Amino acid sequence: MSRPEILFPLYASLETLDGIGPKSARAFEALEVTRPKDLLFLLPYAGTDRRRRDTVQGAAFPTTVTVEVTVGAHFPPRTKGKPYRIAVRDRMLDWTVVFFHARGDYLQTLMPTGQRRILSGKVETFDGQAQMVHPDHVLRVEEAQSLPPYEPVYPLGAGLTQRQVQKAAQSAVARAPDLAEWIDPALKAREGWPGWREAIAQAHAPQDAGALAATHPARARLAYDEF
Repeated sequence: MSRPEILFPLYASLETLDGIGPKSARAFEALEVTRPKDLLFLLPYAGTDRRRRDTVQGAAFPTTVTVEVTVGAHFPPRTKGKPYRIAVRDRMLDWTVVFFHARGDYLQTLMPTGQRRILSGKVETFDGQAQMVHPDHVLRVEEAQSLPPYEPVYPLGAGLTQRQVQKAAQSAVARAPDLAEWIDPALKAREGWPGWREAIAQAHAPQDAGALAATHPARARLAYDEF
């Protein structure tokens, strides 16, 4: 029996997805992902709250914080192996961003003095001062909308990063076709399940921790499909 043409994009080479080359395609094999269709069912197992705050002040350290800052002075290390520090200020507090083994010219471009940036990452205290070591995200203010309020966290294999898997998963979800429903309409209505394509989209874009639960309508529907 031949495969329906509508499914062809899901059976294409993994390298046709955004951000995947030959090396990362091989790395995905450790997760049993060899086609775009496989990524549809590689679901997030956790999430990170990336909602914006006005300040890191008052946060329960250590914790992940997303905040807009004004970039201050750069303090390159005086000796090899020491951290590169950048002073920043949010609406209420002065604190520090720390990088290890990073080039000064790269950091000057990433966080120019006097400009504003959106930083997201784990903030903790060191010698009584708040600091963020190697932010997960450094964005221009106009790029802020690209950061979801709740960022999905995927399983990883050697040679893969969260950003790679997130980007590839989003590319695979974009290929998911709108298929005719196969679940009994009465059962679907009773359980409050979304359609298949919507279930896939919701599962890869959780809005909070509750969306990761097996009882969430999107995940419950996909589990029923698999069963």
